[in-house]
Amino acid sequence: MLTDIISAIVRALSFIALFQATGIAMFIAIFGRRLHLAAAAIRRVGFVSAIAGILFVSAHYGLEAARMAGALSGVFDWSLQHLVLDSSMSIAWGMRVAGLAIISVVINRTGRTWTQLGLAGAALTISGFLVVGHTAAHADRGWLAVLLSLHLAVVAFWFGALAPLCIVSRKETADVGGAIVEDFSRIASWWVPGILLAGVLLTAVLVDRWAVFGESYGIVLLAKVAGFAVLMGLAALNKWRYGPTLATVPGVAVSFRRAVAAEYLLICAVLSATAVMTTFFSPER
Repeated sequence: MLTDIISAIVRALSFIALFQATGIAMFIAIFGRRLHLAAAAIRRVGFVSAIAGILFVSAHYGLEAARMAGALSGVFDWSLQHLVLDSSMSIAWGMRVAGLAIISVVINRTGRTWTQLGLAGAALTISGFLVVGHTAAHADRGWLAVLLSLHLAVVAFWFGALAPLCIVSRKETADVGGAIVEDFSRIASWWVPGILLAGVLLTAVLVDRWAVFGESYGIVLLAKVAGFAVLMGLAALNKWRYGPTLATVPGVAVSFRRAVAAEYLLICAVLSATAVMTTFFSPER
């Protein structure tokens, strides 16, 4: 049980780090040319996130053998580690680490080629989720992979943009910061509903009976949906109240950053719930 708890914690931290790194790579691809005073700080956060992601993803991968053994000593059981190496988990680990490594190398470099490489690293990192889990084993895994990719890409874009938006509102001039926030809100208003759409479709396929929502897996799933509903409320607050007045009303930037910080913490909670759900529970149980 202890190994499972440690694994879930490390998994949650890996999700937070890798989604932030991939999201910042997306943010830079879209807004990088418009960043001036905030550029260095945003790139620094992206670099640290990518390195942290590599460490946590690798730590979680190493703990899989310990989970098989039921004790932390299993980390040093090379026969169990060999079993993990021969599984799809090793492919997922390799894709995520490779993608994050690319992001860490190019995130502090400017230019179209480096930006495109950063996006390629983000795509590779997200693709690591497609080779493991229920969607990978499902008979309809082809179109489920498309839905999951959409779901994860939008989560990464939304979550990864939150820290940069706070930095932009603090460091850039009011005109530049307000314009970037407004444009982000306009893009997000089209993309973010895709999280709900893809999530509902994935759930409809993977959950084949209503009774699941009375079990641990279903309860955590419903908690994620509730968290998403609150997130949409906070996002709407930023879009319709704080964002449009960021460049013109003094003091709004502080309220904006508080709302963004609340979004950040709530998404961290949702990612942690996902880590717990995928570690301990399954819709088949």
